Amino acid sequence: MTREVLLLFAALSFAPRPGGAQTNGPLTVALRPYAGTALRTVDVAVGPHTRPFIFDTGAGFTVLTPDEVADAGCTPFGDVVGFRADGQRLSMQRCGPVDLEIGGYTVRREVGVFDLNALLGKGAPPVGGLVGLSSFDGRAITLDLAHDRLTVETPRSLAARVAGMYRIHLRLARGAGGDVVPFIEVRAHTGTLWLEVDSGNDGPVFLAPHAMEQLALHISRGGRTTLALDVIGLGTIPVRAAPRDLVFDGQLDPAFLRQIVLTIDLATGHASAAPAAGQQSPT
Repeated sequence: MTREVLLLFAALSFAPRPGGAQTNGPLTVALRPYAGTALRTVDVAVGPHTRPFIFDTGAGFTVLTPDEVADAGCTPFGDVVGFRADGQRLSMQRCGPVDLEIGGYTVRREVGVFDLNALLGKGAPPVGGLVGLSSFDGRAITLDLAHDRLTVETPRSLAARVAGMYRIHLRLARGAGGDVVPFIEVRAHTGTLWLEVDSGNDGPVFLAPHAMEQLALHISRGGRTTLALDVIGLGTIPVRAAPRDLVFDGQLDPAFLRQIVLTIDLATGHASAAPAAGQQSPT
């Protein structure tokens, strides 16, 4: 259920706002495990309260539950229509702009309003919402999921960081109103694939039928297989993959992301990666 919920948000759009407050140095934000899953949360302050929010690079934008919206003193308005990764239609209201403090990083953004807790399932620990990359738009971030940390870079720290990394091919899918979702290019037997960077995917790597055909894979419905994804500019990364009907090529998962350190410059659209500490260099 959790994975299905998080896939709801990949295509919705909200109005962009200026980037977060500049710091004198890079800011490290702690990520924490959520309910024994591969998902991670980050502490977010909205109004007088601080609560865990699910951090999801595939969400595109930030969503608040109705309770959080009330704490923010924000009145929901309008209606935004988007589509799930499988093409199913979804709509929700907008609110804001709202002041957010995400693990010490401050930003003012328009948000979506959605009762995420109602869909997480009975007994799931409550969260205040979902944090997507739109909250970091205009900045550079480094995700080190193996060590549960997200770094908001400065220009100086970014230059030092990427000097020891490999440049990889990235596309930032942007909605008309400001949502931001990253895709990484990998080689296939025919052409290439663009796979969504999805830390909120509590499952294996998912591949659309046409993507499996390009990779010369044959996976039965409900089955899984192990393969090496050839990330252009980096090398091969082993993953577990399963078929799924999608409106794009595929979705990466936290197990993939734990093998690398990934830096994305949301201002320029450039990305770099390197093996996570303790991981072998890609081949």
